[in-house]
Amino acid sequence: MAFGGLTDLKNLIFVSKDKSPYVNLFKVAVVDFLTVNDLNCAQHFMQLLKQNPMFETVFVSDVFSKSFLNFQGRNFFDFIDKGNKILRQTHCDVVIWGYEEDGKIRLNIQTPNQYNIPNTPSFSLLDSLFLPLNYLTDINNFPQSLALIISGIIVAGTTPVTNSQKKYQSQILNDIIKKLSKANSPKDISREFMPYIMNMLGKLYLISNLKTLNVNDIKIISGLFETALKNKQYMRLPIYYGIIYANLGQLYEQAYFITEKNPQYLRLAISYYQSAQKNMGRNYLYDYGQIAYHIALLYFEFWKYGADLQALRDAVSNLRDAEKIYVSSQFPRTWCHIEGLLGSYLTMLGMKADSAEIMQMAINAYKKQQTLYVLNEYPLQWADLQEKIGNIFYLLGKSKDDDNFMIEAKNYFDSAIAVYKEMKMKDKVAEAKHSLDKIHNYI
Repeated sequence: MAFGGLTDLKNLIFVSKDKSPYVNLFKVAVVDFLTVNDLNCAQHFMQLLKQNPMFETVFVSDVFSKSFLNFQGRNFFDFIDKGNKILRQTHCDVVIWGYEEDGKIRLNIQTPNQYNIPNTPSFSLLDSLFLPLNYLTDINNFPQSLALIISGIIVAGTTPVTNSQKKYQSQILNDIIKKLSKANSPKDISREFMPYIMNMLGKLYLISNLKTLNVNDIKIISGLFETALKNKQYMRLPIYYGIIYANLGQLYEQAYFITEKNPQYLRLAISYYQSAQKNMGRNYLYDYGQIAYHIALLYFEFWKYGADLQALRDAVSNLRDAEKIYVSSQFPRTWCHIEGLLGSYLTMLGMKADSAEIMQMAINAYKKQQTLYVLNEYPLQWADLQEKIGNIFYLLGKSKDDDNFMIEAKNYFDSAIAVYKEMKMKDKVAEAKHSLDKIHNYI
């Protein structure tokens, strides 16, 4: 269904169940698009968004080099950094980037903390929607279905912060999906645009159905992503279909954890994530690291099923890949979270492999966490890590029949107990003392 004029875009206004309109729920920054000629595409896009009262819009027209928008090389990091700066300055929920590529307009969204983990399902900066150039040089006939998809991308990509966003985001997405099911596809859009549209539709269906995901939803969503991949010959760069593989990985990861934990979903999620990494390469490090983290979680699930030691090794290996990318200086919380998982996984691997060296790696991972969770600021977390390290020394003492390890374990438990006593946490003191009794009995 195509609109006859801008006033018809008011059909996209959504109202809550109490019939009040959603007004200025989401704040969107539109950066002046990079086009071959000055076609005012970004200003026209702003007009499109302004028809929907859900969006408060900000136009960013600062003159700066946008060469990073070509997705090539290491300047992709400039892309992320510039967008984050705009988000901070404008206090927006989403930044919209536009870039003319091969006579088409590519839209990408950027959100705060876009590459934080755990954060699934999420939009990547590489998720792209291509539009015919003429749609943004004259928007009087902009297709309703595409306007709905763009609205959905903005809403789904937003991490709810305000109470209104938290309350209405899911309802709005469901409304958009219902409207999309009734809207006709644009008649004048060629097949080369369909992979990107199908990818975005799959993402919207996944996020809108996340809390109630069932077998039928999984079939529909996977069908949308698979349809996109069947037309991947229209995609100029491997990253464009690499991100679709990543989205399929997200789908089956969620399917595994939300439904009946079918091992087949684990296999599919890992396989699709690995295909994504192959096509995207390491130039897009944050995507690569985010995927490595999720593969690690999935391999660990395999380990829990069948005690397959190789699955546990693969989980550790992928966490190591993520650790190299999510460094403490840029992602302190995420880095700390990864170190905690490494400590846990390496402890289990060290015990199964009967390796004191691997157990020491686990200790080192927990000690790295303590560089963030310092005693003066985070006494409870620090003491908890002391217990975990103490337990590793206890396990080493039992395995190697070595009292020196047991003495080390005692020292760590004693330091944890001292903190718990100071914090007057009787239950924690009792738990730690129980572990200490095991050491005394052994010695």
